[in-house]
Parts: sequence; C-alpha cells; structure tokens
Amino acid sequence: MRKLSRPLLSAMRKNSYIIPPRQTKSSTMKKSCNSIKAILSLWIIICLFSGIGLQAQGNPLSVDPEGLKIRVAAGQFVLAPDLETNLEKINSMLDEAHSLGVELIVFPELGLTGYPPSDYESIDYIKQDRTEEALKHLQKKALKLDMAIAIGAGWKDDAGIWWNRAFFIDENGELLEYYDKIQQTSHERKFFKDGERLPAFEWKGIQLGMLICMDMRYPELWRIMRKQEVSLMLHLAAAYGGSVWKVPVLEGTMRANAASNGFHIISCNNAGPTPMMISAIYNNRGMILAKANYAVEQLILQDIIVGEPTGFVEFQDNVYQLENNASE
Repeated sequence: MRKLSRPLLSAMRKNSYIIPPRQTKSSTMKKSCNSIKAILSLWIIICLFSGIGLQAQGNPLSVDPEGLKIRVAAGQFVLAPDLETNLEKINSMLDEAHSLGVELIVFPELGLTGYPPSDYESIDYIKQDRTEEALKHLQKKALKLDMAIAIGAGWKDDAGIWWNRAFFIDENGELLEYYDKIQQTSHERKFFKDGERLPAFEWKGIQLGMLICMDMRYPELWRIMRKQEVSLMLHLAAAYGGSVWKVPVLEGTMRANAASNGFHIISCNNAGPTPMMISAIYNNRGMILAKANYAVEQLILQDIIVGEPTGFVEFQDNVYQLENNASE
C-alpha cells in the first residue's frame, strides 16, 4: 500500500476528506432510538424544572364531563416589604391576565402587604388605612377588568387584632368572602392570631374555598372543605427562604390534596428567594395542568371545567371516634 505524503495528509485533514464508516441498518436504528431517548429525557427534565409543556391551554386532564368552563391564573412574584411595590406588580399582572382572557386569578399569601415575619421584627410597618385603600382599589380593578381576584394581606380588625387574611373579590368588585390562616408557623403567631373559621362560598354556581400556605400540610382542613361540596380551592402561599428539598415534597402534598378530595386547586406561591414550592394549577385527579418556573416572577394560566367534586370521597364520619380495638 502506497504511503501518503505528509502534505497530502495535511490537505485531506484541512478539507475534511473524511469518509465515515459504513453503517448497518441496525446500527442506524439503534442510534436513532438513543437520540429519541435523549430528547425525551431532556424534555422531561425541562418540564420538571421549568413547567414547559405543562401550560398548554385546554389540556384534556382539566376537563370534567359537565361544569363551569373558566380560565384561571396564578400570579407568582417576589414579595416586597412595602405595599406600593407589591401593588404595582399586582396591577401589572392583572392587566396582563385581562389581555389573556383570565376570569379568576390568585396571588400569594400576604401578597399585598408583604410578609412581616421575614422582613420586620414588628408588624407596625403595615399601615391599615393604606391597606384598606389598596383593597378598595383592587375592588374597582376587578370590576373594570371583569375578573375575580384572590389576594392576601395583613389585616387589623376593629378590635385591634391582626390576621393573616385572604380576600376574594368577585368580578363585580364585591368583597365576597375572606379567610384567616388557621395553621400558622410559630413565628407567624408573633404577629397574627390563628383563624377561627373555614368558610366555603358560591361563585358562578360553584363552591369555592381558600387556604393559606402551611394549611396545606393538614388533610383535615381540605376534607372539611370537600364536605362543604367545594370543587375549586384557592391556595395562597409565601413558602420561601427554606430548603429546596421541600419543592417535590410539597408538590406531592398538593397533588394528593387535589386527588383525595376530587377538586381543582390553584396554588400561588411567592417567587423567592429560595421558594419551597412552585405555583401550579392542579386538576381534580391530582395532575399538574400548569406550573411556573422556579424563582421567577411569572403569570401562569389554564382553562379548566369545574363541575361536581369527583374522586374517592365516601366519608366515614365516625373515624375520629374510633378506638384502637386491636387485640393485644
């Protein structure tokens, strides 16, 4: 065999005169399969961490046979320690949601006033008169945009007691209902009194309920809502500044709450820093229909059809009275 000279070899390399090895049909198919697997794996990873592919409108998993079809949203943003900054973000997201045809939007826990346990040693920074003005502004905004709004705020009642409160304003600008957080953390109890009621209320012919952040850890609260025939739950959260390992755990908790009680859930969390859960919309089978990116200020939306609650919901009302009858 004639040896190639160095100049010729250099010229061949320079001009990419490389003949690929001959491939058999089986090797080609094997490479194609590997490529497909790699693409699918990458897509799954992207979906888990960014929500891409989970926000398509009209996902069939969101549809009940009959019910109210509505476009819902969650407005995830970073809470500021002052009302004006938060209100500016809320107004911007409301305008964006309106342009997309949203009928009901949920914002984070204490989204209007900020989260005092993280930002201040005293709750005195919350000015009640300004909070009341901002709430009235949102009522007018809801009427103007024909959109229902769920928003959280630190609220002082006429007796001077502070509450971690979630408000529901309907599309007519009416303050339809409120809920005070029951299962608070120890540092929250330095500022707010524990809630004393679990109201369910009617909106557009369906039953709604509201819970706040840590309430999600207590199944009995969700079950009480289910027994009041709630079919759509609104969950406002400010779970941030903690451990990232909680993200999949709390996602699983929310999926279980939805599936175990047969209702849809719109869950909106603070965007950070270091969120412990991600804003998402769940259907009554516990599937995620839309999911925000991690630690990003973002609006997510989804079309859902909300009918009667579904799922395994045959209750044994005497379960808490049962004694342990196991033989010793």
